[in-house]
Amino acid sequence: MTPSRALRAAAALVAVTVALAACSPAPATAPGSNDGAGVIGVSLPTTADALWSRGGDALNRELSARGYRVDLQFAASDARTQAAQVQNMLTKSVDAVVVAPLASGDLSASIAAADEAGVPVVAFGRSLDGLDVGGAVAFDAAALGRAQAEALLADLADAPRTATASSSPSPAATPGSPGTETAEPEAVAPETAEAETARVAVLSGADSDAWEVERYAAALAALQPAVADGRIEIVSGATPEAAAVGGRTAQAQADAAEKRVRELRAGDPGDVPTTVLALGDAVTRGVVTALTTEAPEAEGETATPTPSPEATDRGDGDAEPAPAPLVVGSGADAPTVRALRDGDLDATVFADPRALVSATADAVEALIADRDAPDEAGDEVAPSILRADDVEELIASGWISADEL
Repeated sequence: MTPSRALRAAAALVAVTVALAACSPAPATAPGSNDGAGVIGVSLPTTADALWSRGGDALNRELSARGYRVDLQFAASDARTQAAQVQNMLTKSVDAVVVAPLASGDLSASIAAADEAGVPVVAFGRSLDGLDVGGAVAFDAAALGRAQAEALLADLADAPRTATASSSPSPAATPGSPGTETAEPEAVAPETAEAETARVAVLSGADSDAWEVERYAAALAALQPAVADGRIEIVSGATPEAAAVGGRTAQAQADAAEKRVRELRAGDPGDVPTTVLALGDAVTRGVVTALTTEAPEAEGETATPTPSPEATDRGDGDAEPAPAPLVVGSGADAPTVRALRDGDLDATVFADPRALVSATADAVEALIADRDAPDEAGDEVAPSILRADDVEELIASGWISADEL
């Protein structure tokens, strides 16, 4: 396996941006005697992803250490719940709100209410696209997508290969936008398609999420040269709509990704992917589940003499099933890291939310004091490309323990 060091050094940096409004809002209330420096409401998407559960713990510790009382809540992957949480925090007269948005549109009314009340809002981890907030300390979605695509291309030689491309033309890997195309477009197969070509399936989260679409578009753009020269063909997920697995919650997305991979693996042998790019932490967990566990039996299923498609494809019954695809995912949840250690996952792109905590607390502190936040963009955080030999380093960082694996 190719060591990750060189790729990590070459990976695009994830910019941490602190974007301040022209006029910083005044604090909503004077800090009470029982609240130390003030009360900060924090609304994060879900505890189902370690990104948010551990990022929330780190943010809570940092703000508490600076004298604030923290009201930390999780929205169970529901945008309307998150909007209600922010509104309730305003009703309770918090001094500032930190939010990792599930959907910017659903937060528009709450953000407007915060602005009217003079309560500063800081986006954490993900930006609030199209909404005017006091500050944003966020990972760059495009940089994450590029890093994942680059990791896949770097390890392409390790993917199972097919001697000839499938008879279906390779869809153009041109990033689309939601609502503009619902089917994977037809395109002329590259002239070099007769050479060994890796078949890539791209899976992503909701195509209605601008942040996810930005990550998808960057990943597909990075893959485009390999499509053009015939090294890969996109056999599934050539548009945001086609790549989206669906599912409102993190668990629903994981379940949908698991089902998608099982269906792809059971399809026509010429279209079975040899490589999977899983864009999203929940999506990655679903892909890992599909490749490491037996498919659940359908409710009420009974035995039948009809052979499965896999058995039919083997012909004489002696041939082995298609090898598991090479998978590049994202996140560092326990199932993902375990799969990485055991060789079921080739690589995962890890953006550590703990690296954003200090800059987020700085922005909160400045805005509550009615000061401009620091002019500098903040520390730059590189997304780490983790492979099996990096698991011990991840454990040493305190992100995950050996017992969890």
